[in-house]
Amino acid sequence: MKKKTQEPQERRYHIVSNKLGRRILMINNLVQIDQEPDIKADDFDAIFINIAHRAYEENRLIIRWTSPIRTQKCYLKPLFATTALEEFMHFAAYLIDGFCSSPFDDKFTDYIETVYNNINKFRMRTELSQSLSSTAKNLANMVKFDISRGRLTYTNTTIRGYAKGYSAVFLAWYDNQETLYHEERSKFNLKMLELGFSEKIRMIDRVHTCPECGDSHLLFVECCPKCKSSNIKQEAILHHFRCANISPESTYQWDGELRCPKCKKLLRHVGVDYDRPATVYTCYDCGNNFMRSSMRVQCTNCGTSTTPDALIAVDVLEYKLTSDGLRAFATDEALLQIESKDIFSGHCTYEDFKNTIMSFSDMPSYRTHQLFILRYRYTYDGNDENLRLMDIMRSILSQLLTFKITTREKEILFMAVVPKAIAKTENSRFEQLINRLFDEFSVRETGFTVELLKTYTFDNEEDKPDDLIKQLEERVEAEPEVTEPLT
Repeated sequence: MKKKTQEPQERRYHIVSNKLGRRILMINNLVQIDQEPDIKADDFDAIFINIAHRAYEENRLIIRWTSPIRTQKCYLKPLFATTALEEFMHFAAYLIDGFCSSPFDDKFTDYIETVYNNINKFRMRTELSQSLSSTAKNLANMVKFDISRGRLTYTNTTIRGYAKGYSAVFLAWYDNQETLYHEERSKFNLKMLELGFSEKIRMIDRVHTCPECGDSHLLFVECCPKCKSSNIKQEAILHHFRCANISPESTYQWDGELRCPKCKKLLRHVGVDYDRPATVYTCYDCGNNFMRSSMRVQCTNCGTSTTPDALIAVDVLEYKLTSDGLRAFATDEALLQIESKDIFSGHCTYEDFKNTIMSFSDMPSYRTHQLFILRYRYTYDGNDENLRLMDIMRSILSQLLTFKITTREKEILFMAVVPKAIAKTENSRFEQLINRLFDEFSVRETGFTVELLKTYTFDNEEDKPDDLIKQLEERVEAEPEVTEPLT
């Protein structure tokens, strides 16, 4: 009797070639590509997921192990999946370039060429950086992924399930978790603007966020203005014409009919016996009656309860990569510059200086810090004023590593971030240090003089950034020197 031969087990993966000679890695089961010694990065040009699991977590695992953003061997390579998988991918679908019935589909074939044309056009480095993972690296990889797909703009958007939102690619990787905090993304955006890697295209919307954690997922709860309880009920006020009684409708309820609580007469016809001139709220916790309810805002992330007036307004902007940004991201130079640049230090334009103030006001982690700003007026009677001024700024920055400096209309502005607990001492020390440096330059540089116009402190829990910027742009005279009284 012949032994029944076993059917060969389905291969977990294999490689096929399309009509243009592109090699496509077919994934037939869960495979962690970077951990497979028999799969080399040069063995394939694209990936096709030929699985139709219905479990969302398994689908996400497949995407993680074949990710064109995070995996070494699949980095930037086109990724398609079978159409049978499409309805089960949810947010993760953004990390898949498309869906088709087979790896030989014309749609997939054309898309592969589009990606490689972009990679060649922008001369993109196609090796994944081996540096330690960081927020900046993750964001830079995602921007680079979008460039390879021909997407040269990125947008902060409000998306369900994610604090403050971001472009869909960020949501797809960090689905329902708080790995990329809003302030980190704000810093990244600001650094890109300062380095000239991106530019603002347009404002899309303005959202309001929790003043404590920066999350935008808020519950607006109607409540009692006295005790803040939401155990309230609104009802009509009835006015009985005959006796002039005015009280809530519940006081008129009697055995299924309306009866005046004052004169005991039954009310039959609205407009004849009575009318409803207004409505009133009743709080069942404290018994308070009121005409207008209050609004309490509950943060679903940190649990903070606040008022609508205390929410932080955040502008949702669309950015476009500049030609310098495209070149920098293509060669991975952008990541090096972004990671080495502190948004609260260095020389910048006045516009960037204002952007930093706005960014500081929007970062919950800086609730324990203040901005300290020194405003000076300078005069210079020598030659090449701009050149000499920049030399002075560079010399000062070499000694003041934690300051941000800008110049505008014969003025020099310094900014530092100072912990509130030691703000008074540190602000005084910084002022003395900068004054000493300016005194030294005034001696060395013929014709160079400065005078302190004003000092500013900005607390993002108490102050508004627009008010500070307005003050910076108002003309002021030098602050009078304070002399110690004679003893």
